[in-house]
Amino acid sequence: MSSRGTYMLISLVSRRMPRPGIGIQRWPPFCHAHQRTRFSFSASTRVQTRLQSTATPRARAEEKPYHETLELSAATSKASGAKDVRRLFQLARPELKSLLCALVLIVISGAVSMTIPSVIGKLLDVAREDAKQESGDEEEAVLYGLPEKQFYLALSGVFAVGALANMGRIVILKTTGERLVARLRTRTMKAALEQEAAFLDSNRVGDLISRLSSDASIVSKSITQNTSDGARAVIQGAVGFGMMSYISWQLTAVMMLLAPPLVLMAAFYGRRVRNLSRELQTKVGGLTKVAEEQLNATRTVQAYCGERREIRRYATEVRNVFGVGLKEALTSGSFFGATGFVGNATLLALLLTGTSMIKSGGISVGELSSFMMYAVYTGSSLFNLSSFYSELMKGAGAAVRVFELNDRTPIIHPTIGKDPVSLAGKTVSFNSVNFAYPTRPHHQVFAGMDLSVSPGEHVCIVGPSGGGKSTVASLLLRFYDPISGSVTVGGQDIRSFNLRKYRRMLGIVQQEPVLFNASILENITYALPPHLANDSTRVDRALRLANCSAFIASFPDGLQTPVGPRGTQLSGGQKQRVALARAFLQDPAILILDEATSALDSKSEAIVASTLLQRCQDGKITISIAHRKSTIQHSTRVIVLDKLGHVLETGTYEQLISDPSSSLRRLLSKEHSSDAE
Repeated sequence: MSSRGTYMLISLVSRRMPRPGIGIQRWPPFCHAHQRTRFSFSASTRVQTRLQSTATPRARAEEKPYHETLELSAATSKASGAKDVRRLFQLARPELKSLLCALVLIVISGAVSMTIPSVIGKLLDVAREDAKQESGDEEEAVLYGLPEKQFYLALSGVFAVGALANMGRIVILKTTGERLVARLRTRTMKAALEQEAAFLDSNRVGDLISRLSSDASIVSKSITQNTSDGARAVIQGAVGFGMMSYISWQLTAVMMLLAPPLVLMAAFYGRRVRNLSRELQTKVGGLTKVAEEQLNATRTVQAYCGERREIRRYATEVRNVFGVGLKEALTSGSFFGATGFVGNATLLALLLTGTSMIKSGGISVGELSSFMMYAVYTGSSLFNLSSFYSELMKGAGAAVRVFELNDRTPIIHPTIGKDPVSLAGKTVSFNSVNFAYPTRPHHQVFAGMDLSVSPGEHVCIVGPSGGGKSTVASLLLRFYDPISGSVTVGGQDIRSFNLRKYRRMLGIVQQEPVLFNASILENITYALPPHLANDSTRVDRALRLANCSAFIASFPDGLQTPVGPRGTQLSGGQKQRVALARAFLQDPAILILDEATSALDSKSEAIVASTLLQRCQDGKITISIAHRKSTIQHSTRVIVLDKLGHVLETGTYEQLISDPSSSLRRLLSKEHSSDAE
């Protein structure tokens, strides 16, 4: 074979190494102030949280939340790496049949590829022997026991089988990877939606999205494509080593000089790139968080002309990512440059040794050519195995981030507890409640708050900003648990209820309702049982009760009108009315309105007030959180809180407003003065 042909063959069998990617970042889990929390760090870095509730209420109230940043030390990295890789492959169990089928196809395609060096070497020797023959008789050459023409036909068939096997491998691995990533993303989203509010307060949405999207994709690729490349490298390396040993053990011994330095460099590179990948993932997480915040606040940024400031802030995060990426590039360049030099030096040693063996008659030209090509295959396989290792570590790092979320048991579990059966006709009570938000443990919102709401009441909670009005709704919905004391419905602590079943019996409308990017009808019937969602009569009634019919009728598509992302196609008042219609369609025994009518006009507010009055007559509870005088007037009882969450006074609106010393009167006077200014 000519030097040009050898170069072309080496170029064909050589493969480019994939660039190392992003590693892992860990987040701090959150624990409530009233719970003693112990973190046990297993080899797989999963956080196992055991919560003890044996402390006295006073002791629990004095405890502080325990925050721990999960950072793997160098001592635990090796153990965790092995455990994480094992868990990584456990994800592939449901796809075991597909992966085994792909492995068979890899063996077939690899075996076909490994016949090429032997065939080329044989052809070179046959051609050389023919050239030496002095006889003018041209006899058809026999190759592997077949005439030349039949040999080439058979070889074409073998190559066709190899091509089909390679195609089948790619198709199977692609579909398997898509199934795996779909299942992993679904499981991760389920885990994220089951976490308590404190966890979501402590972790930005951008990081959770990163775990759902990029990390899940990296895990899938690591299990399917990367494992396929690793298996192919092992097969080619094993076959290549066997064929080299068969051709010449002396040259094989020279070839083995490549292995020790390559293994040492791969081990060093794997550790280095894993650490850099973790750092890079941390920086990328910061970049994602800043981008998420800026894009969500685009209108505010533009209104205050803060574009330049935000661009500078984003550019700082970009530079941080670039700095780590530069370190990674230098590390990768050094590794691949060094391994390339070792490989080329080994090939040079093989050529020198092989040339001397040809001169001494120890090996033929064809055998040396075959050996050199097998050496390229084997060297490339060792090279690819080092890449497989680094990619596997990257997949294990991404898997840790996904496992960390999947393995986390929510402190407030949504499906543990008894069925409350019904909340109708039951009293809501807050009993000596002490509470501080987990993210602000030193700022106590409630200190021994007592509050009771009886069936048939429409209670309006009033107080200064920061007085805990909205916290009442959060505790009743059990987004958080009190540090001490209890919230009861019908005398039963809501912590004993199955949270999912309990929340289905509550209704909530917030000041800024969250609408999904769907139609008005889909938003009104969101998460409601089919017998309600499909009842057009009840839907129409709910629309009338929330005064939605008129503005919906003005839209060409009516109820099928899309509201846009977060309801951007509707005005503030329209969004509130859609949310109210959803609550009225549900018709819960307990309805919570958190500034739910703040954007309504007087006509719509009057219609909603009439609906709430009818609820009182039906013996249902409505808890309104408001500061508007018109909303307060429509309630049957007013509860006034101070800045520490204490109940200052309670009574009807007429009783409190007629008292010159009333806290409600002073509060409304201040708000009226502020509005006038």
